[in-house]
Amino acid sequence: MTRGGRDEAAVIHAAASALGLRLDDASLQRMLRFSTTLATWNRRLRLTGDPDPVRVAEQHIADSLAVVTVLPDSGPVIDIGSGQGFPGIILGCVRPELELVLIESRRRRASFLREAVRQIPLPRVEVLEQRAESVGEPLAGRGRMVVARALRLDLLLALARPLLAGDGRAIAMLTERGLDTARAIAVRSSFRVCEDRRYTLPDGSRRILLVLAAEV
Repeated sequence: MTRGGRDEAAVIHAAASALGLRLDDASLQRMLRFSTTLATWNRRLRLTGDPDPVRVAEQHIADSLAVVTVLPDSGPVIDIGSGQGFPGIILGCVRPELELVLIESRRRRASFLREAVRQIPLPRVEVLEQRAESVGEPLAGRGRMVVARALRLDLLLALARPLLAGDGRAIAMLTERGLDTARAIAVRSSFRVCEDRRYTLPDGSRRILLVLAAEV
């Protein structure tokens, strides 16, 4: 689909290029299959505020691509509250060899995630329909990365701590205005900020990835 002369593929390529990512055709096709599945489910569940696929690419896929720039060499990478599949499904589309765990407690959204994983397909992605605090084994202490797009930072860090490996990182996806508050929360939660990466979405919105490590 197109909007204002732009289509999903063009938006995704432009967003990736702005982040310094080079997408191969297979990665792009996986993302477009995901977009088709999301559009189908959106008609029933209204998973995203604006269901237009081009706007979804501009706001959600582009935002998720930023996380690709900080992915570890190996997993598991854990996405807490994966909901509509952002960023977890997009990470799998770009890095299909990576072990990914999507945690989603809401039944209908977990069903959507499973269907998206099947349609794309992403055989290395697992969907857990449960609350993150109840995951326990076998993920405890194994996560190379824990990420969430729609959780308060204090909650993300509390949930991430028991899941992270010793060298693991928590990734917070923030607006630019939230950086100072986020740094204070990290200190209170006994995490240190390793890096902050700033980027701009296709609609001009400014975002930050905050990379954090748990203090021993």
